[in-house]
Amino acid sequence: MGRLMLDTTRVSYEVSVNPVPKLDQNGQQKFDRETKQPMWTVHLYALSEGSAEVINVTVVSPVVPPVAVRQPVLPVDLEALPWVNDRDGKVRSGVAFRAAGLRPLDTDTK
Repeated sequence: MGRLMLDTTRVSYEVSVNPVPKLDQNGQQKFDRETKQPMWTVHLYALSEGSAEVINVTVVSPVVPPVAVRQPVLPVDLEALPWVNDRDGKVRSGVAFRAAGLRPLDTDTK
């Protein structure tokens, strides 16, 4: 199955919670299976015409993404990852988001 890449051209993104290590069930930082690089979780406001939501985005990077709360960013290669979990007869589902990086946007209008 192909990757489900998202069109970010009509959405603006702003950091709502600073990046933190993405942790496993034992409290250890997770690492990407392919690149072996650490994974980080960043909460972003996703604002489009008529709607807004907070999304949690996983970023794979050797260092913590250099972004801060209220900073406008552009997710690089933003991908949606639908998931389903069936545990003890209770089915849960959702969408996880992953980006190759976060590009800070220059908001200086001088």
